[in-house]
Amino acid sequence: MKDRLPPPSLYVPPHPRLRSTPPDYTFHPLPLSHTQSQKPPLLPTRFVSAYDDSVSEVASLPEPVAFHCANLDEWRRNLSMLLRDPVKQEVISREKKDRRDFDKLAALATSLGLYSQAYAKVVVFSKIPLPNYRFDLDDKRPLREVSVHTDLVKRVDAYLKDHLSKKSKRTNGIPANSFSRTSSTSSMATDEGLLEQPELPAASKTALDKILWQRSLQLRERQDYWEKSVEGQRMLECRRCLPAYKQRDVVLSAISQNQVIVVSGETGCGKTTQIPQFILESEIEANRGALCSIICTQPRKISAMSVSERVACERGEPLGESVGYKVRLEGVRGRDTRLLFCTTGILLRRLLVDRSLRGVTHVIVDEIHERGMNEDFLLIILKDLLPRRPELKLILMSATLDAELFSSYFGGAGVFHIPGFTYPVGSYFLEDILEMSRYRLTPYNQIDDYGQERLWKMNKQIPRKRKSQIASVVEDALRAADFKEFSPETRDSLSCWNPDCIGFNLIESLLCHICENERPGGILVFMTGWDDISSLKDKLQIHPIFSDPNRVMLLACHGSMASFEQRLIFEEPASGVRKIVLATNIAETSITINDVAFVIDCGKAKETSYDALNNTPCLLPSWISKVSAQQRRGRAGRVQPGQCYHLYPKCVYDAFSEYQLPEILRTPLQSLCLQIKSLNFGTISEFLSRALQSPELLAVQKAIEYLKTIGALDENEQLTALGRYLAKLPMEPKLGKMLILGAILGCLDPILTVAAGLSVRDPFLTPLDKKDLAEAAKSQFSRDHSDHLALVRAYEGYKRAEEEAGVYDYCWKNFLSIQSMRAVDSLRKEFFSLLKDTGLIDGTPATCKSGGNDENLTRAVICYGLYPGICSVVHNERAFSLKTMEDGQVLLYSNSVNARETKIPYPWLVFNEKIKVNSIFVRDSTAVSDSVLILFGGSVSKGDFDGHLKMLGGYLDFFMKPAVAEMYQTLKKELDELIQSKLLNPKMDIQAHRDLLLAVRLLVSEDRCDGSFVFGRQALKPLGTSAVSTQPTLVSRTESGPGGDNSKSQLQTMLTRAGHAAPMYKTKQLKNSKFQSTVEFNGTQIMGQPCSNKKTAEKDAAAEAIRWLMGGAKESHEHVNHMSNLLKRSKKVHL
Repeated sequence: MKDRLPPPSLYVPPHPRLRSTPPDYTFHPLPLSHTQSQKPPLLPTRFVSAYDDSVSEVASLPEPVAFHCANLDEWRRNLSMLLRDPVKQEVISREKKDRRDFDKLAALATSLGLYSQAYAKVVVFSKIPLPNYRFDLDDKRPLREVSVHTDLVKRVDAYLKDHLSKKSKRTNGIPANSFSRTSSTSSMATDEGLLEQPELPAASKTALDKILWQRSLQLRERQDYWEKSVEGQRMLECRRCLPAYKQRDVVLSAISQNQVIVVSGETGCGKTTQIPQFILESEIEANRGALCSIICTQPRKISAMSVSERVACERGEPLGESVGYKVRLEGVRGRDTRLLFCTTGILLRRLLVDRSLRGVTHVIVDEIHERGMNEDFLLIILKDLLPRRPELKLILMSATLDAELFSSYFGGAGVFHIPGFTYPVGSYFLEDILEMSRYRLTPYNQIDDYGQERLWKMNKQIPRKRKSQIASVVEDALRAADFKEFSPETRDSLSCWNPDCIGFNLIESLLCHICENERPGGILVFMTGWDDISSLKDKLQIHPIFSDPNRVMLLACHGSMASFEQRLIFEEPASGVRKIVLATNIAETSITINDVAFVIDCGKAKETSYDALNNTPCLLPSWISKVSAQQRRGRAGRVQPGQCYHLYPKCVYDAFSEYQLPEILRTPLQSLCLQIKSLNFGTISEFLSRALQSPELLAVQKAIEYLKTIGALDENEQLTALGRYLAKLPMEPKLGKMLILGAILGCLDPILTVAAGLSVRDPFLTPLDKKDLAEAAKSQFSRDHSDHLALVRAYEGYKRAEEEAGVYDYCWKNFLSIQSMRAVDSLRKEFFSLLKDTGLIDGTPATCKSGGNDENLTRAVICYGLYPGICSVVHNERAFSLKTMEDGQVLLYSNSVNARETKIPYPWLVFNEKIKVNSIFVRDSTAVSDSVLILFGGSVSKGDFDGHLKMLGGYLDFFMKPAVAEMYQTLKKELDELIQSKLLNPKMDIQAHRDLLLAVRLLVSEDRCDGSFVFGRQALKPLGTSAVSTQPTLVSRTESGPGGDNSKSQLQTMLTRAGHAAPMYKTKQLKNSKFQSTVEFNGTQIMGQPCSNKKTAEKDAAAEAIRWLMGGAKESHEHVNHMSNLLKRSKKVHL
């Protein structure tokens, strides 16, 4: 019965700031943002957490009950009560003894099936998993006091008043029916190169049949001629050597008899080049060549391009006739193209406008074993499509033997295996390499690896280093191994081995050994990612062997390299020259380099994993799977016996997982969820439940929450006008949102550069041996604390250099990647074309700069796109700290222009992404003002009183004068309505609302960020009915105000009259010789500002406590008496 409230006639709500008896433990439901699937309550009840200084409406729960427990048995009873309670979700404690004994209590909670987490001075026990950070339990969460100059407010108000006046007088507005959903965008053209064949009128069918018959005959004649030619016969002999060709008839028979088949075959068996050809040749032989349309998807563009070139070569025709390809930014196809190789994303774009894939006869999905997110998404769609298209054939191809998984997904589809052939490959693990090479590992020759320098410098910012996932796997494996058959020197080296290092020095030594002692043949080195590839390449290029072009051809292979670079890796080197290719895991299965005889495998790959609970992507090197290791080893035996050197012990290999985790289970799902809604597949959760392996429900909920936050989905999970545009743009939603507003406000040109730059590899290079020069070069572009605007200026210089034919010199002097700058240039054109298709722009170059060159407006548009990627910038004595809503404190990535600053004169940073690399880092940031964030961030709600605004569910609190708050709210409402109107009617001229645009520009350009951050409190309404209209103001800390001589005595009077103990003061001396005091009473701590001496610091803390208790009301003797009476009543209720 103690959970019940007193009868309404007798119940007096306790003051939210203070209770007479400290509630040591408080049960309450977890905030909805931290639950997985909490349903909304039927009857709201008012409750106040003992450690949350806000009053809120929450689920229909009784008033939280305070209770005491003195030992573990009492805690066991209380946690058991929590488990039995069907409503309560968690219990919170701020007791010092519980923080001290947290490990014991956490073990108890775990034994009961509960979760636990310690947050600074708070410990929480919950029925559901807890995130690493909870802003609602952070006493030091920064709250923003906004200050805008009175003159600026008057000028903005004048523009706003004129706008509202004209709006009310406007009689010939846009008709309501022009805002219909169907007018939100113009029709988007189907991606060219996808062979869409529109239906023709019935009267034309006979004529079309004749044309197609003639074309089929021509295709057959051309094919027959090639097959009978000398070159054709020679090529056919080469094809017959492939294991796949020997199964030609069996494969074709299986395809004709089944709608779906799964083909597995080892890498190099020829399935990727041959099976699509088998189908095309068979259709042409049957005089159906003009009627067939074969689409073969590849996970990467390099695969689509290289395979299409090979197939066209085997057919004796130039690329673009019967065989073509289509990837992002590039494509080659012709009128007679019947076999198209494309990336999976291109086919998904086709499905966006053609749900039935009209005219397509065969779909081949290659490399399904990689379990990419696009591939898993495509399989769900195709599984739904097959019953409606019984004539459509689906062929799934895998390089591994897990075909049964895909077969069962498609209802027992036929499985066909092509046995491969490889030459014997010798495997050498780390212990073997050390034994035969006599190379010695020491703690120093691993730490000095180039690839570790950047990580080491970032780790210096981290208070303590946790054991990595890689090291954890190794520790268990090595503990069980003894290595008795190896020499003492080898065992000593293994004891020094650092699994977190790549081993650049060891790789260099191994390459020297192969080049000087082994037979001819290419060397393929598998690295974790581009950073390690470029670092190792720089290291090797200063070595006398590897820098000699007459001895070595040193190449890099990664997914984003230019087309001409891709072709180099397939070319045979000159006689006497050894080819060395440094590659990512793209070379495991997607491409085949025929002349490779040696493989060096570092055993790691840099993969993105996703922590849904903390909404944080993690980019860390991780051990590959056993299947991947086998694939890497097999690359050495394609044309001759080979050797594979694994840079890890055999016992570690034995500990690898069998298969890689599917991408859909380890990455954020925002883009995928947007595509699902655009294709009208029903609810997102229900659709994804039909996946081969369904993603975590919490990850789906986080994605939906994000799409609602940015305005792409409404509360009913339906696409908004903005969401329908975003779904048609093949890019991340945040980049699409940025482009859309840039187009609307007329500042598209710089935004095209920003969006393109965030879609490619970082154009700014930082060679390790020239790091200072590279940073100095970047700093010349980095005015005004923005990585994005630095990129814009770098690109503008690139275009000027292009006009003067000085691109190479410009990029070399400024440490810019010419490949990345070219990719930015190409993407800008593609994005511009996509926006033109939406109707938001008219397609003329003048459209890009119709709003002028206003960097403040550009900064605002960047904020509009990147929100809710926002962190506060709080300065201390020597530097500044950053906090986000989901992570608490974060760090800037080392290559940011803001990372070199000691002070940022803005209160906020918007960032493109955050990534967990031991600690959490934010990348690509731009500093913004209060006005930019309020106007161009997400939705803004009114707080507990006039002058209080909230964003992000209450994480961002803004306090200001009521008139300023009203100005912001009105201006944001009008701006949002203008954007919505433009989205619904792309032909609308927004310059008709010139006064509104001028008001917005004026405010974002002249906000001087004069406000400040405060901590550990939230202002509430003044107490008493007579104070309802009184605006809470911040207590002055001058000696004549509440911080004067009597502030300490006033606070003590207030507390003692209510029957509370006297307050206690704790004062510390800061590094700048100032003093800062904290006052503690009733379990609550309030901190004052730094002051010149201890006495003043205590007064300041007391003044802050009084202001906090009174909600900012002006202090007087009557107020003190009123407060004391309320505290007494509060004490009686709780007794």
